[in-house]
Amino acid sequence: MSNSDLFAAEGAADKHGYVIRAVDVKKVYRMGDSETHALRGATLDIHRGEYMSIMGPSGSGKSTFFNMVGGLDKPTSGKVYMDQVDIAQLDPYELAWLRCRKVGYIFQSFNLIQVMSCLENVTLPMSFAGMDDEEAREKALGILERVGLKDRALHKPAEMSGGQQQRVAIARALANTPDILLADEPTGNLDLRTGEEIINLFSQLRKELGVTIITATHDLKMLKASDRIVWIEDGLITRVTTADALDIQVQEIH
Repeated sequence: MSNSDLFAAEGAADKHGYVIRAVDVKKVYRMGDSETHALRGATLDIHRGEYMSIMGPSGSGKSTFFNMVGGLDKPTSGKVYMDQVDIAQLDPYELAWLRCRKVGYIFQSFNLIQVMSCLENVTLPMSFAGMDDEEAREKALGILERVGLKDRALHKPAEMSGGQQQRVAIARALANTPDILLADEPTGNLDLRTGEEIINLFSQLRKELGVTIITATHDLKMLKASDRIVWIEDGLITRVTTADALDIQVQEIH
């Protein structure tokens, strides 16, 4: 399958209204004779342009499912489709192409390259995608302006606050104009006010860019901003609810 044909089915996916579809996804980790069933058959459609939050206690399978829908891992059985492409069938080169161009990743620990400036961190994914240096620089400055950091473009991560570093991480995730933003506990290392600013930024980006946002989170404020909330327990999706019903559900979250 060539890269030009990799997402030829995207128009058909639009017709169905979903960008990711997980079907009976199971994941088993084996060490010697021991088996750990991290996912036991998770099925979920994620709609195009949706803001979805995934919740679950430690060891529930939340992070495993998060990695599956983002193409960071492959299921032991079941299917994960992105724009109707079964990502388990992609070879390493095709999967790398998908990750580079279709998905932007945001991590709790920011994962910025400390010796690089803010601008260089954002242009790096564009360089990997083959973009011309000058074009990448102009695009990166535009993205940094969107996240409120154009005036800090030449600063290095150590010279920035946690909230500013998270904004750089978001800008880097947007570098190749992805359809999906995958955010792992994006407010976990931030104070209350800064966390709220990041949540508001996600909502703004979803509205302005039409990007699908999928977060793994324990932050109740992020749940209130979500279209749907998915609970995972013991490797199974046990509940899916909307933000409208959150006031009823919030007292049940432990």
